[in-house]
Amino acid sequence: MILVVDDEPQVRAMIVRALVELGYQVREAADGEEALRLVAERRPELVVLDYVMPGLDGAETARRIAATEPDLPIIFSTGHGALRALRDAAGDAASILEKPFTLAQLDELIDTTLKSAARLRLA
Repeated sequence: MILVVDDEPQVRAMIVRALVELGYQVREAADGEEALRLVAERRPELVVLDYVMPGLDGAETARRIAATEPDLPIIFSTGHGALRALRDAAGDAASILEKPFTLAQLDELIDTTLKSAARLRLA
């Protein structure tokens, strides 16, 4: 199951539709606080997390998730304007999906991120 977190309803709905089309089970959250509640209720395999959100932003949400679920993979999604800030905050190793993106880019990054997380758990 993948958790999609985005404060923009249309963007969140588009990502959810894409993931369902790719065959994933999906839960969704409109903000960081809701995401933290959902992660605590049922750990997802992956989180697709908007970086720029009002209130609890993507960076702080990711830090709080990592405090309880350090090996939970996160893909940050962001528009071009926030890309540098995201790289500075999350580092070069972060999985980043730049908006707008294609279904193929989303699928490839999810596959790569999940495989990388599985390798790290086995190491």
